[in-house]
Amino acid sequence: MRLMRVVHQFAPAMSALLAGLPGVSEAVAMETLGRSRWDFPVDADVLFVVHDEEKGGARAADAPRPEGWPGQVKLVQTASAGLDDYPDWLFDAPAVASASGTTARPIAEFVLGLMLARVKRLDEVTLGRGAWGARWPERDAVIAAPMGTLEGRTLGLLGLGQIGQAVARLGLAFGMEVVASRASDAPSPVDGVTLVGLDALAGRADHLVLVAPITPVTRGIVGADFLGRMKAGAHLVNVARGALVDEAALRAALDAGKIWASLDVVDPEPLPAGHWMFEHPRLRLTPHISWSSPDVMRRIVERLVGNLARLAAGEPLVGAV
Repeated sequence: MRLMRVVHQFAPAMSALLAGLPGVSEAVAMETLGRSRWDFPVDADVLFVVHDEEKGGARAADAPRPEGWPGQVKLVQTASAGLDDYPDWLFDAPAVASASGTTARPIAEFVLGLMLARVKRLDEVTLGRGAWGARWPERDAVIAAPMGTLEGRTLGLLGLGQIGQAVARLGLAFGMEVVASRASDAPSPVDGVTLVGLDALAGRADHLVLVAPITPVTRGIVGADFLGRMKAGAHLVNVARGALVDEAALRAALDAGKIWASLDVVDPEPLPAGHWMFEHPRLRLTPHISWSSPDVMRRIVERLVGNLARLAAGEPLVGAV
């Protein structure tokens, strides 16, 4: 295997780890090269990149194409599953692979945590901070207000990629009915998941989880009509992209007391100070953290290592775009 030069967008400390990987001759951080974020060197063999939130109004989409791109670059390996926060010209490289699937399990666990927190009313029943304060409740009060359950309830999934499939399996393990809408006409890859149209998805779900990619078709797909079809008391969870949801329509549905929402993604990120989402009583807001796990970086680096070997052997890449 010919050794390859890898340039990455992580902190310089990452270079030592990458330089010790099979098939790597040298690893250099963009920061060390003194280049701006998207000014890639075209003499690298492999670029290891990660999407980034907007800073100072700069957008990846506006980044100029490096002179001579893609040059000798053979592979761009992203450290993310989503591909919407990269310059369009990046995909002119001979091969681009995503990290799809590497965060599916932690995101699925996070979704289940959000659903359990909602039905078990953890905020409300936590003594010292909940509705009862520091007072131990009378048994009659507990009996009069039983907690909810996931068993027998309907989990709706907008999207059925690797994250959606992981959420579906956990939902099924909790005894939930699982329905999903997806762009593909292919059968469900998970036994026990029923494919339905968007209207049925909105109307049947007790917990509706957004796990679809952001595209021109899906942008704003959860709008006033979609939200209006949801059950009273339903729980909307978004771990995909904030722009899937029409913010004004969501606020109206929350203000009307019709639904609850848990959002790990918003648009823009981060939200400006004082934004209404920080304080809304029917909304749980987390800072795009559902992917977090002690195993995530290892899995992403393993994806890079595997794809370096596949590239050298002329084999199909995992996560190929």
